[in-house]
Amino acid sequence: MAGEGVTLIFIHQAATDQRIWQRQCAYFSQRYRVITVDVSGRGRITWPPHEVSIERAARGVQQLMERLHTGPAFIIGVSMGAAVAVRVAFEAPALVRGLGLVSPWDYASGDMQTLMNRLFRLAEAEDMAAHADLLLRLCFPAVASAKPAAEVELLRSMILEQDARAVTYTWGACLACDRRAELGQIKTPSLIIAGLSDLLTPPYLARRVAEALAEVELEIWEETGHFPFMEDPERFNRRLELFIQRRLEASGSP
Repeated sequence: MAGEGVTLIFIHQAATDQRIWQRQCAYFSQRYRVITVDVSGRGRITWPPHEVSIERAARGVQQLMERLHTGPAFIIGVSMGAAVAVRVAFEAPALVRGLGLVSPWDYASGDMQTLMNRLFRLAEAEDMAAHADLLLRLCFPAVASAKPAAEVELLRSMILEQDARAVTYTWGACLACDRRAELGQIKTPSLIIAGLSDLLTPPYLARRVAEALAEVELEIWEETGHFPFMEDPERFNRRLELFIQRRLEASGSP
C-alpha cells in the first residue's frame, strides 16, 4: 500500500506478481491510495492447489477491501487480474467504483485456449525458462521488441522467480474460468485497454468483453501488446487517471 485518498487496487497477470505495477504505483500513489495485491499463491502466501481459482482470488480481494475499510474502489487488472476484477464487481458491486480491464477475456477458446494449454504444460514440467520465452513472445509485439527491452527483462526475471506449481495451477484456473454469464449483469463503469499486437489475448476478446458490459470505454492501442501499462506507462497512466476523474466527478466525489 502507498499513498492516501480514493483507493485503487491493481491485480497482476497469471505468471507474474504485484511488482508488475511499479510504474502505476509510483504515479498514482501521489494522489490516491494504491494497493497492489498478490493472488493465486504469489508472494509470501502459499495456496493449496485445489484452492487456486479466479473465484478464490476475487474473494480474497473482497475480504482485503473489507478488512482495510477501503470503501468503494477502482479495481484494475490485467488478463487474469481483469477476470478477478470482473468477479469482484459481480459479487460485491457496492465495493467497486470502476473497473480498469487490461487485455481482458471472457473465457478461453480457440487459439487462446491452445496457447494457455502450452503455457500450462511448460509450467507443469517446471521448464520456466521455456515458459517465459513463449509467454514473452506472445505478449510483446515483434515489431516493437526493442522498445520495451527493459520491461521484457523485468518480466523475464519476475516469471522465472515464480513457483512453477503455483503458475501451473493459475493457468489451469484461467482455462476453467468463464465470465460470460456475469459480464451482462455488471453495471459498473469500465475502461478497457488492449493491444493490437497481443497474441495471447487478441483484441477481439476485449471487444467481446466490451459488448457485454453496460457502460464501457474501449481502446485498442496499435503500438502495444499484452502489457500496455508497461510498454507505454505514461499514456496508460494518463488515460486511467482521466477515467478515474470522470467517474469521481460523475458521482460527486472529491
